[in-house]
Amino acid sequence: MDVRIESVRTIEIRSEGAKPLVFLRFLDDINTIFNCIFEGTSMPSKPEGVRRYIVMSKDGYLAEPLDTANLQPSTSTIRLAARARVAAPAPQMRVLDSLHDNGPKLVEMAPEGELSLRLSSPDLKIIPEVFYHRQWERFRVHQRPPRPAAKGTAVKKTTAKKASGKRTARKADASRVRLAATANIAATRFTVSVVARSGGAPIEGAHIVAFTNFAARQGAEATTGANGHATLNLLPPNQPLERVYVYAPAGYWGFYATRTTGANLAEIKLTSIDVSDPTLLLTQLYRRLPTSAGDGVTVAIIDSGVDGTHPDLTNVTGGLNCVSDEVRADPEAAQNWRPALTEGEHGTHVAGIVGGRGPAGGFRGVAPGVKLRSYRVFPDHPRPPPNNGASNFDIAKAIDTAVADKCDIINMSLGGGPKDDLTRAAIDRAIAAGVVVIAAAGNDDRSPVSFPAAFVECVAVSAMGRVGTFPKSSIGTSNVAKPKGKPQTGDFIADFSNFGPEIDTTGAGVEIVSTLPGTGHGSMSGTSMACPAVAGFAAYLLAKDPALKQKSGSSRSRALKDALYAACKPENFGRDYEGFGLPLP
Repeated sequence: MDVRIESVRTIEIRSEGAKPLVFLRFLDDINTIFNCIFEGTSMPSKPEGVRRYIVMSKDGYLAEPLDTANLQPSTSTIRLAARARVAAPAPQMRVLDSLHDNGPKLVEMAPEGELSLRLSSPDLKIIPEVFYHRQWERFRVHQRPPRPAAKGTAVKKTTAKKASGKRTARKADASRVRLAATANIAATRFTVSVVARSGGAPIEGAHIVAFTNFAARQGAEATTGANGHATLNLLPPNQPLERVYVYAPAGYWGFYATRTTGANLAEIKLTSIDVSDPTLLLTQLYRRLPTSAGDGVTVAIIDSGVDGTHPDLTNVTGGLNCVSDEVRADPEAAQNWRPALTEGEHGTHVAGIVGGRGPAGGFRGVAPGVKLRSYRVFPDHPRPPPNNGASNFDIAKAIDTAVADKCDIINMSLGGGPKDDLTRAAIDRAIAAGVVVIAAAGNDDRSPVSFPAAFVECVAVSAMGRVGTFPKSSIGTSNVAKPKGKPQTGDFIADFSNFGPEIDTTGAGVEIVSTLPGTGHGSMSGTSMACPAVAGFAAYLLAKDPALKQKSGSSRSRALKDALYAACKPENFGRDYEGFGLPLP
């Protein structure tokens, strides 16, 4: 019997009430399983140590040696030549995906296969698949605190007797044990109530992260339910807490506290966000730009997807799901450029900063006149760490597609991965086509600039903030640090922002209010937010200069970069923190 499944998105195998244990994404893998079930055969074992690589031209992006039948995507494996002095069967390779017939390939094979391919194909370059991450400032607990020592009534163990009096004593002892256990549980957790500062309504969806040891990321976290309550386990009410972060749902500012205890946090009040507030940082910097700013310019958002149905994002004209695993499992998924099912709000927030266009008196981004396109590279279901980000293969596909779709500017609010030849080659092709690529410098607490922003071809953006543009109780307070700018402005470089000689500009990146999936707005921080602020301003510069728009190729991208740098005003942060400065009208 031959059972075939022609279309499937994802099959999840899970134990009841648990997270998915297995995600089956490939049609051939699923069909193999079903045929094994019906035919009674055993599952073929996957070769030990199989890894994913990119096979690309040694000297560029496209190459004739890549345009062969053996290097086109297939469910079959290719037998590679065995090395002469290796006593092992000839290694095998499977081509999973391809960027053009003569372009880079995503393949899987054992490390022995990589060595074999290097020997047999010296004109090709084999590099590992690597992953990049969203550059927003969001902390998570990495380890739970030690379980507190049990406290309660000590109960003397008794020996069972037949007499009824002894049975009564045992029941009384058991009752005291249960009461003591209940007391112990209550002593090792506390409940927080999160409400609106105005009116006191409970707030659902607020995520609380409490650290007993911030450096070790040790603590507990929980999310409020419909009643606004969240319980943090293994944290006694009197446990000293180094830091507490509350990441708020749409419509509210977050909350930050330090050197406190659970007992002091019985009720946390969140302040609502007013998108018409003139003190918001984007408003202070760019509100005087015309509503037509960016008209005729298209900006690519390479990110976690964008909600084009948001009422303030009517200028989203389309896009592509570039996550190879998802599209290979279901070709129709290519049109799923909407927000990813996991942490998909990031891309919608980024898009709003570039070009949100709300009604008069409502929210607006830097360049409301732009057209936006969404190229999703973060998957719906993240892979296990450390491969839980966006693949370099998918990012290269997104860059390639954005260029083909005539985008003028590419925004990449991602980073944190290693130096990567494929991403750089794709960026080089974009620049040769006249596109400017703007990337987030990274949020590694003043570490060197991360890739891809560290590539000289990119515009690398650090993150600055301004005291007074967010509530004192919000998370932005934790980001205030030196170096500080001009005393009269209250400006500072965020404590999380990377820095170094690769920095080209700084941008508004602390407590930036923008669009969230659905109809709401919220605040986020990170070089992820600073990057689109600069991208929006670059779109404004391109739109208002006809001579610049008429240029083409690398001369156009160079000219737009020069115009952007010329518009930057130094804020006295220092060269390695701000580059040319903050782009301002």
